[in-house]
Amino acid sequence: MVSFELVESKAQPPESAAELLAVWHRFHADGKGPTRKDFTPFVLKPWLGNLDVYEVEEAGADGGLDFRMRLNGTEVVALTGEDWTGKTARDIDRHFDLTFHEELLSVYRGKQPVAQRIRIFQKDHLTAYRLMLPVFSETRDGTVAQIFLAIFEEI
Repeated sequence: MVSFELVESKAQPPESAAELLAVWHRFHADGKGPTRKDFTPFVLKPWLGNLDVYEVEEAGADGGLDFRMRLNGTEVVALTGEDWTGKTARDIDRHFDLTFHEELLSVYRGKQPVAQRIRIFQKDHLTAYRLMLPVFSETRDGTVAQIFLAIFEEI
């Protein structure tokens, strides 16, 4: 998991981030959004190390949602020095005193990608480009089933 703060910058996103966003938009051309079937390992191969996958899940009797990390990309782990596989966004918020759950919830509700420049808290001198991409249910009913979070270190 990447702890972050937003960073103002006029720089262009890294080429690999722009390419991943273009793939998401290509699969969204029908207006129903890309599904997990669209993002095969072969499609995702160039970005697998940069990619965290959060699965949407019910969070208790209150009917709320949480987001559980199913995959923590190797490049993300190398960048932060931490592996949060199996933990939820709320776990991360409690550990770092963040609002990460709310940010993922915003992507879930908005059903559109979010791109931001962030500062890596674990290594304060580093900045990165972050994409959060909603991935829709196979039922094609507009329900977000996962959120891909991709981190690209800026050099």
